[in-house]
Parts: sequence; C-alpha cells; structure tokens
Amino acid sequence: MLNRVVAGASSVIVAATAVFLSAPAATAAEGVLDAPSLPIVRTTGGVALPTSYPVQPTLTEYPADPTDASINRGAVPYAEIAPALNDLMAESDYVSAQIIGQSEQGRDLYLVTVTAPETPTETAQQTAWRDAIKHAPTAAAQDAAIAEGYKLPIWFNANIHGNEWEGTDATLNYIDQLVETAADPEVAELLDTTRLYFTVTANPDGRFNGTRATANGYDPNRDFITNATNTTTALRDITGLIQPTYFVDIHGYTGILQVEPCGPPHGENYEYDLFLPHAYSAALAVEEAVVAADIPGNTYDDGTGRPTTENTGKILIPYRDIRSGWDDWPPIFAPQYVAYQGAITNTVELPLGRVNNNPAQNQFNSAVDTEVAEVVIDSIIDYVVENRDPLLENQMEIFERGITGAEQTPIPADIAADDLEPGVPTEWTDIWDETDIYNATFPRAYVIPVDGSQRSRSDAEQLVEQLLVNDIEVTRATAPFTAGGTTYGAGTFLVDMHQPLRGLANVLLADGTDISDRIDSMYDISAWSLSLLWGADVVSVGNTTDPALSVTVEPVTTADLGGSVAEGGPYLSLEPSGTAEWQAITALLDAGIPLSQLDDGTVVLGKDAASRAAAEEAASLFGVDFAATDGLALREETTTSLRSLAVGYTTTDDRDVLLKLGIDEPVLVSAALLTSGAVDLSTLDVLFLGGNLAFTPAQSAGAAALSAYLARGGDVVARGSGGATFGVTNGLAQLTATTGTSGSNGIVRVDTPEGSLFGPSAQDTAFIYPATWFSALGEGVTVEQSYAADTFVSGHWATSPGRSTVDAAGQASAVSSETEAGSRFFLFGTSPTFRNHPVGAFSDIARALYWAAGPGTAVVPPITEDDLTDDTKTGVSVPEEATAGDTITVTVDAAFAGQELATTLFSEPVVLGTRTVSAAGTFEVTIPADTTAEVHRVAVEDAAGVLIGWDDITVLAVEVPGKVPGEQPGEGEPGTDEPGTTDPDGAGPAAPGDDVAVTGANDPLPLVGLAGALLLLGACLVAAKRMRAAAE
Repeated sequence: MLNRVVAGASSVIVAATAVFLSAPAATAAEGVLDAPSLPIVRTTGGVALPTSYPVQPTLTEYPADPTDASINRGAVPYAEIAPALNDLMAESDYVSAQIIGQSEQGRDLYLVTVTAPETPTETAQQTAWRDAIKHAPTAAAQDAAIAEGYKLPIWFNANIHGNEWEGTDATLNYIDQLVETAADPEVAELLDTTRLYFTVTANPDGRFNGTRATANGYDPNRDFITNATNTTTALRDITGLIQPTYFVDIHGYTGILQVEPCGPPHGENYEYDLFLPHAYSAALAVEEAVVAADIPGNTYDDGTGRPTTENTGKILIPYRDIRSGWDDWPPIFAPQYVAYQGAITNTVELPLGRVNNNPAQNQFNSAVDTEVAEVVIDSIIDYVVENRDPLLENQMEIFERGITGAEQTPIPADIAADDLEPGVPTEWTDIWDETDIYNATFPRAYVIPVDGSQRSRSDAEQLVEQLLVNDIEVTRATAPFTAGGTTYGAGTFLVDMHQPLRGLANVLLADGTDISDRIDSMYDISAWSLSLLWGADVVSVGNTTDPALSVTVEPVTTADLGGSVAEGGPYLSLEPSGTAEWQAITALLDAGIPLSQLDDGTVVLGKDAASRAAAEEAASLFGVDFAATDGLALREETTTSLRSLAVGYTTTDDRDVLLKLGIDEPVLVSAALLTSGAVDLSTLDVLFLGGNLAFTPAQSAGAAALSAYLARGGDVVARGSGGATFGVTNGLAQLTATTGTSGSNGIVRVDTPEGSLFGPSAQDTAFIYPATWFSALGEGVTVEQSYAADTFVSGHWATSPGRSTVDAAGQASAVSSETEAGSRFFLFGTSPTFRNHPVGAFSDIARALYWAAGPGTAVVPPITEDDLTDDTKTGVSVPEEATAGDTITVTVDAAFAGQELATTLFSEPVVLGTRTVSAAGTFEVTIPADTTAEVHRVAVEDAAGVLIGWDDITVLAVEVPGKVPGEQPGEGEPGTDEPGTTDPDGAGPAAPGDDVAVTGANDPLPLVGLAGALLLLGACLVAAKRMRAAAE
C-alpha cells in the first residue's frame, strides 16, 4: 500500500552472448521511485468540524470571469459565492463557513453551517451526543438531555451536477433569509435546536464550465463508493461528521418538480420500514407546499407524467409515480450513500431545464427553479422540526439494529395503515406491494485473509483502506482462529457486522443479487461488490444472529502492514498478484531498474546494489514483498524483459487507471489530434483504446498516421465492441464480437486457462456494462479468459435473443493476437476501467499493457560454470596460488577504474563480494578460510551482472598442527577408507596416475618433505604477493 500510498539450451547462448554485449546496469539511486499521481484509495483529508460556533474565516475571493457558464443561465457565478458568504458571516454570528476541499481545478468547496452560537463546551457536548447516538443508541434513546438538547443536523447538498445550478442560488437566498429574520422567535428556536448544513456548490468546476461532470470527467453523483473525484471524497469525509438526521440533494431538471423516495428495486441493505414512511411523507409535504406557493411559470404533473403550467396539485414522486426506472438500488448516489448514516434522504429534481441559444428563457427558468428550491428547503425543514422526535428515534433504531445484529424487519406486501405503530406515517402503505420487497441477510462477519490463502495481500489491504475511509469498523486478529470450519492466521482482517453502519458495510462487501427477473430496466448500475471487484478474497461467515467469533482482535486504523525485502538471493523476485505490485513495477522501470518476467508472471530484479536499494524503497512505498532467489530461473525458463511505458489513451476512465498504475503522462489520442499532428504515435509504446478509433474522409492524415504506427509494429490494448471493431478493421485480429442485452450490467464469473497472460493469480470475477464476447476466432487469436458456464453473479441482465447470459457462457471474454508486422493486440470483453471502480482488474490491464509493449532491458542471469569457457577466460588475472583465508589481488582492465565489480569463486559458487576498482585496475578479495584445497576459478562481473572474465587459482590448505595438509576435519579416521585415498571405482587405494577429479577432491600428500616444500612455496608466494601489493 502507499504509505501516505527461450528456456533450455538457448539460454546458454543468451548468457554467453551477454558476456560480450554488456547490458546497462540499474541506475536508480535512493529515493528515486515515484508514487502514482492518483491514489486508488483517497484517504481522508483531515477535515474536522469546528470546536465552537461561529467560525468565520475570510474566504478567498476570486475575480469575476465572464466565461462562467452560470451567467448565461442567470445563476450566481462562482466568483460571487465567497463574497456573499463573507458578507453573511460579517452580518450574523449564526453563520459559519469552512473549506472542506478543493475541486480538480482548484476551486474551494464550501460547507456553511447555520446555527445558534456555541461555546467550546457546548460544541463538545453536541459531539458527545452525536457519538452516543451512533455508538450507544440504546442509552442515547433513554437520555432526556439528548432528546431535549441535541441539535438535529439537517444537510442540504447543492450543485453536485455542475450544470444544475439553482440549488446553490436557493441555498444562498435561504441563508440570507435566516440572517434577516434571526430575531423572529420561530427562527431563533429553529437555530437553537438544529444545525443547518449547506454544501453550497459541491461541483464548482462543473458550475463554472457548464458541465454535469467534474473537471476530471466523472459524474460525481455516481462516485460515492469509488471516490474518483474530489467532490465525493470531501462529501464522504463530512458525512460521518455531520451524521445528518435528514439529507436533501438538490438537482435538475425533470420537467416537473420531482422528489424521492424511489420506486423499486429498493436497496436491500436499508432498514426500509424505518426509512420509507418519513421519506414519502416528507415528499408529500413538499408537494403540498409547492402547490400552495403556486409559483408563476412552475410546472405540474398533468396526470400522465407530462408537465403542464396548470396547477394540478401534483408533482412527481417516483415511489408513487415512477414505479420502474428511478430506483434507489445502488449506493453510488449521494442520498443513497448518506442514508446509511441513519438519515432520511431525498433527491430533489428541479423542473425547468436548460434551453440552447435562448438566454432569456434560461434566466426565466433559473428564477423559477430557484424559487421552487427555496420552497423545498423551507418545507423540508418544517417537516423535520415537526417530526423531530420520531426522526431521531428512527436514526437511533437503525444504529441499534446494526450494533445488536438484529435481522431486518420485512414489510409484508399487504401492509396496511392499521399495522403500523402509532405516530408512523401511513400514506405509503397504499402503494407498497410485492414488487417493493427487497431484503438482505447479514453475515456475522466478513473475513479478509492476509496469509497464503489470500489471492493478493496488497489488494486485501487496499480494500480494507477503502472500508476504513467509509467509516466501516475493521479489526485485526491477534492470534489464529477458526471460523466457518477454516483456520485463519494472526493478522487476518475482520469486519464484524454488529456495528452501527452494518448496512453500508454489507452493501460494500456482499456479492449482490441477480435481479434480472424482477425488474424490466435499471436507472444505473446494479452490482458493485468490493469483495468481487477489488481483487481481494473475502469470506462471509455465519449469520447476524450467531454469537461473536471466538477470536482476539485489535482495532484497525490503517491497513498498511508494510513491505519487505528478503535477505540473501542474491536476486529478488516479486509476485505481481495485486495493483500495488504493478505500481511498484512501473515505478522501478521508470527509475531505470531492469526487470524480467517469468512464464508464471513472477518478476525478477537483478542482484546489483541499485536494484536492491530500489526494492527496499518500493517495499516501503507500496507495501509489497520481495523474495530472495538465486536467479537461475532466468537461465532455465523463458523470460520477458519489461520496459517503461508511454501510453496513449482515449477515455477518462482509461486515463485514470493508467495514472493509478503509475504510468505518468499518458497521451490523449483522438482522430482529430492525430489528424492535426498534435499527437505523434512514434513516441508511444501502446495505444489503450476505450472504443473504436475511426476517421472521417477529411481526417485522412490521421488515418495514415495510425496505419504507419501499426505497420511498424505498434501495439494496442482495447476493450468492448468498439475495440473489437478497431481490431478487425485494422487487421489486428479476426473475430466476431457480440454484446449483451442493452443496459445489462453487473458482475460475472470468468475462467482463466492455464498459460494465460493473466497468470495464476487471475481473479474469477469481473464487471461488465455490458458484456462483450468473441467468437469465430481467426488464426493466431488466443483466448486469455472466458465467461464461466454459470456466468452471472449479480446485477441486471435481461434476456434477449442471442445476447443473454446463456449465450455468453463459455465464450471468450479476453483475447490476444500478434500480426506479421509485430503488432500485439489485446482485447477485453469485460469493463475493467468502468468509472475506475473494478480496481482488481487494474492488474489485468497492467499485464496486457506490458505484454503488448514488448521487451525492454533484461535482467542479466547469474553466471554459472557453464559460462567459464576458454572464450571467456580473458580480462581477469589472479595469482596462480593462494592459501585459504588469504587476501588476493584481482587485476582487470584499467578502464574499469572506479567501478564496482563483483567476484565469485567457483566451482560451488561463493560470493567474494563487490569491490571498487583502483586506478591501476586492481582490487582485493579474501579467499574464505574453509575453501577446499584444489583448483578454483575466480569470475568477475560488472554491476549489471555481466561476466567480464575469469582466471584459475590453486587454493592451498592452511596447515593445521597434527593434521595432514589438505585433510578436512573428521577425515582420515583409523580403520576407514579415507576420502581422497580411495580409487574412484571403490576398488581400493588410488594409485599415482589414476584419474582423480581435481575439483571437489583432496589429493593425498603422504610425504612430509613434499608437504613442507609446498608450504614453504606457498609462504613465499604470499610474501611476494604482499610485497607487490605494498609496492603498489
């Protein structure tokens, strides 16, 4: 995690060639690795609510800009918001403001709080009561002080879609009205008993630019469990701090004012018996207020769902009026996310939309929408004040059910008003039927292993970090334990489902449900499980009514377990099972560290000091683990060298996946950019296409540039039916692509064949929107993954001829190919980059990109005795003889002066260390004292591991009193055949002239005189050598 985070005989030929063609050594220095510019998990920004009220900083004011799109709409320009808030704070001590973050283009995100002033002691009491409501709801429900003194939090979120402006304008107007009427007893009482929170413009870039999306290209109201935007990250972080009892998200435009609750399917994990009655009753209260206001120019439902300016007394309420196609199924929208804090929530869609090329009409529509929104705000606040006690009781009951592990309370299809407790709103019961019934079964816990049973430890840690930033309680086992018949090790993460936010925890971690047969169509996505899409193995254990697991745990505040680099080796290896490993690989390659990949996906680093230092840094930065290896697999197996990548992309999703993998400065590619010459494809290694790349007749120059790229072997990774069209059109692969039913989306099972590029750690699930599969595969097209026989896990995939789950089953979901020109082509049929949510698939993307890009600088394999041939016996000289334990001088070419060279003693390789070469081309190494007395070979390598040369040396044994020279401890015992004195055939003593191997044997020297002479000779040689060394 980010801390913030040809085999066989031919290998001999390759190794021998490397002796003469020296590869560049790794060049990385300490501290040179870069973390990705975009994190996958956006940690909290340290936002905190004030410790007393008011807090009134002077907000930075920005110069007016006539290009602000708000102006043409007739809405408040962004530059006028800060001055307005500064004026309000100057006028009243009821108004506080703070900056909770910044947009992608650097604009401030404002949170305004309107409440009666509080001392630090009073604010601390409010905070304590808030926490008691969530974490001790049973006691809180009995606490009269909370009932009397807790300031009920009501939150209005405005302008999350940038070109839906009027929520901001209405918010500013409403705050101004509160300030102007603060002396009114009713207003004073309101501000004494509530805190009114306003996120004034949640998407200021979109407001300024006139776009629905944020400046980085995402719809923030689809981003609440992924957090690809600054907007949702900031809103996520304050959600638990505010802990609203009521939340309203103001949008536009639907032709008629529309106020949720939604129609089915309803999110399974809500306590819907507590949520729906007040959500619907409040919507009816808004309807009544807007109808009574009779705002000129406003529209109403004509009875058929069409707008009319005649006041018919009716707006649109999806639960009542839109029974299909406007649902609260996924937690990706602001109200559906915030509801897990025990809040009642509504999305409000203002009526009158944008009109092209008609400023006057736009300004009229904006004025009407602003007035309608003010009525909405006022009527919601009135409703909350009137229903304060039951709303707070509901919130505490939701938390209580989570903490105690109570099962949900199902609502029967035939529910009647008389079935409800006194005081519970009843209007909704007339509509409820069997199509509304969706319930969840909660497990006792989710277990996230980190031992060998886990597919990816780094992905598991990443998943836990995402849970933590969403305020999910996570613990870590401090000892081994058994759950569901499986034993898990210490360090295993657990999500005990007896917790206040159990609904949010379950909606994030459960597999989801296949609702294809229950509903005709969905408003948006229908599956999102982090357990199945974020790369980690997650195990559901037991039922919510089971006793707690028998395990000792500690709370987790960060998932980072740290990385490691094993001692020994001397090579290092990395198993790229998760996204963090691919981030590390990208950073290492960008820093100039050579990497080679084995057939099983393992990535090997060289044995040089720079590679090890970079690995140490990568382990710390990314939390990944490097193992020690002897590197022999580099000689014995087929390997692929990896290279630093320059990638072109076509979509926002693809761009950000690249950035999150650490592939910096990806290049936007389009037909127009290629035609204009703004993009030079010769600078790119791979094209990463989110669809087809087609050209009009007027864009022939761009088409020619693409053709030239492919003709010289340019590589492509693509996805979907558009990517298939590109591949077929440009001769990269012959196949037929079929897409699933329009609008189908969800999580599918996939099978990965042995030998696939995805490797042995491939996931068995993937996201689709929709699924695409490939058939009629031409020659040279390889299936890398297929849809499983039991294809669909969760989501919505309606049946249609030839496009259903049964048609996808067994068909290819990912393929690869290579053209005669050398272009490599990889094609995904799944949706691995969708809104940047399927994080586990990022590893698959990385594998495809690095495979497509082709070779880089290979890691030099280790030197073995096979490399020490007559041809390579050059460039190195050592003394002819030396005594074990002695220090010798090694001489190489003076051109190596100043370089660090490594020395190894063969036959059994013994590393003698790395030394710096002197100006004269020499350095010293020590022969180990336990070296056998025989002829050895001294081999010298450069920093990249390339053999410079070698030389023979005869090692003489150290004389030990009472021992025969050359005799090893324990040898030569009386009455035994002494090693070194037996004929190789085992027939008897070896005679002079017998063929006794030099390496690994001790020649008998039975004559004391000969032994003495040899010792004397050895001493003379040592003395002479030392004299030479001293002279140098």
